Amino acid sequence: MKKFLLFGMAIMIILSALLVGGCAGKQESAVKTNVNNGQAKIVRIGTVPLPFYSHMWVAYKKGFLAEELNKAGFQLIWKPINLGPVVSESFAAGELDMGVMGDLPAFVGRSSGIQYTIVSASDIAKAHALLVNPKSGIRGIADLKDKKVATTKNTSGYELLSVFLEKEGMTFDDIHFVNMSMADLGQALIKGDIDAGVVWEPSVTRLESGMKLVVDGEICANYAVLLAGDEFLKDNPAAIEAVNKAYGRGYEYLKENPDECLKMLAIVFKISEAELKPMIEKYEPVPFNDKVLADLNDQEAFLSKAKIMKGAVDTKTFIHR
Repeated sequence: MKKFLLFGMAIMIILSALLVGGCAGKQESAVKTNVNNGQAKIVRIGTVPLPFYSHMWVAYKKGFLAEELNKAGFQLIWKPINLGPVVSESFAAGELDMGVMGDLPAFVGRSSGIQYTIVSASDIAKAHALLVNPKSGIRGIADLKDKKVATTKNTSGYELLSVFLEKEGMTFDDIHFVNMSMADLGQALIKGDIDAGVVWEPSVTRLESGMKLVVDGEICANYAVLLAGDEFLKDNPAAIEAVNKAYGRGYEYLKENPDECLKMLAIVFKISEAELKPMIEKYEPVPFNDKVLADLNDQEAFLSKAKIMKGAVDTKTFIHR
């Protein structure tokens, strides 16, 4: 009888422990549910794993982004996106609240009716360059005449090539233009299928050792931009402020802790630390000063003149200051 009572007590203790554990599990789940259902709004941010966005990845990886958003009453959903054009598609599909891309595709998307606004920018002009095959005989931009020159049409590289040609009094009619993706361009340049190419990072650093860099892209302003959906921006200005603050912290941390960040970002970008180091040094977040606004106005003018956009874009309303 005594053994039976002890066995019964043991069963009761075990069941009690299981019930307590179960309650604890339900409490943890409830906390998460509360965060998702009412106490915090969701912010969906799409980011491409490219060196241009290093400070954003640092802000995410070090927890600055979640921390600043939580303080403002928001919860982060971080959405890595492999290709820049997919960011624009995701905005159009209503799957993102904020996202990054180059200024040129951002203008094109806006002219197509995608309702988003630029909320911050980074200067990436130096991350572009004109590379040539050493056997091509090209020593300067003027030597591009009648040569096979490639880049990806309707991108920042395309605009830069246009500026290069204009500088020497030429147009696309003076060269044999080849529309090519960055992935294909590198191999075509190495094989000699094309004579020259306008490329951007990480292709510049990866090709520079075997090819010849004629000139970098500093001659033509180019920016990577952070965008927010118009409705989201209107209803949640505190989230925009929190995200920009977090990215600012990410940039400062990157400058103060370069070795740690290189190790972390090399894994994210799948680029060696040695290759990544010069790439990161070629971009810089910039405030919306008069120069940036003038550059973006020039960008809009180029896209309109080249008939790349479906319609004009009012830069005064496209940029949130």
